[in-house]
Amino acid sequence: MKKSGATKKRKAWKTILRFVVSFGLMGIILFLFREQLPLVFQYLKEVQPLYFGMAVVLFFVGLLPVSFRLRYVIQVHGTKLSVAAAYYVNLIALFFNNVLPSSVGGEMMKAYYLYKDSKGSVSVFSAVVVDRLFGLITMLLISISTIFFFDSAQGSHKIMGSIVMLAASTITLGIFIFNKKIVDTLCQLHIPVLPAIFIEKIREIYRAMYEYREHKGIFGRCVALTLLGQTTYIFANYLLARSLAIEIPLVFFFFFVPILLLMGAAPSVNGIGVREATFLFYLTEFTTSEKALSLSLLTTFFMILVGMISGLIYAFKGGLAAEEKKVSLE
Repeated sequence: MKKSGATKKRKAWKTILRFVVSFGLMGIILFLFREQLPLVFQYLKEVQPLYFGMAVVLFFVGLLPVSFRLRYVIQVHGTKLSVAAAYYVNLIALFFNNVLPSSVGGEMMKAYYLYKDSKGSVSVFSAVVVDRLFGLITMLLISISTIFFFDSAQGSHKIMGSIVMLAASTITLGIFIFNKKIVDTLCQLHIPVLPAIFIEKIREIYRAMYEYREHKGIFGRCVALTLLGQTTYIFANYLLARSLAIEIPLVFFFFFVPILLLMGAAPSVNGIGVREATFLFYLTEFTTSEKALSLSLLTTFFMILVGMISGLIYAFKGGLAAEEKKVSLE
């Protein structure tokens, strides 16, 4: 009972922290830009519907390769999943990302529906972890690779510093995920600084990824599908900038969008506040702070909109529909 009470208390404090971070940052930004807000809202009123609509459509098109990836990831664990069911599960995750305090909430709901409709196969939880890891690793590699194509990056301390940090993080993550000796050694150590739950998470991630060494073909397809899905999302963000008539090189978004998605994992309410701060930190290298704030607010509205569209579909369909419920054990 005491352990259960302590867990509930930790969850409550985490939720409070998320709200404090999000609305604290948002309050600070709005206060600092209080005199520029009329201009910011004027920019938002002048959004070009064509570009914005194209961004919405492209976003949902980009869910297709992500859905194929989830299908292949599930397949490794001996479970079949139709593309339609995978797409719908991703829509459910999108919706819950907007109603739960963290983007991880959507992944939890994805795992729940896959678990329920696979007749209780616990392997789907590992599959969801791996699916998210594919996205994370590919995002990091996309952002790092822009250093070879983005000339302006070499003149920006912010971008160069970020790329160096991302490269170091990617190498460290790769060592933890793919090197069994290091994982085993780390899991055997009793380091007070590292909580037991952190060590257990490393062990779970390694176990989940280890199974894919025997499926190199599926691994390659998942990487390719992730690249395609992330590219469509990057283009969607570029179109949002164009809808505000903001001229920023397309290659910048290949660096910036992965950073933006990574920041979504920070303690916040669906990235609110953190997203705006990230836009202001990086975009002011290429445009005015008012336009950077306008684009951040438009992106927030965009994410809420796609979440609402997903929510409407979920409200009408509920769980996986009969014609889409093709999740079964081999």
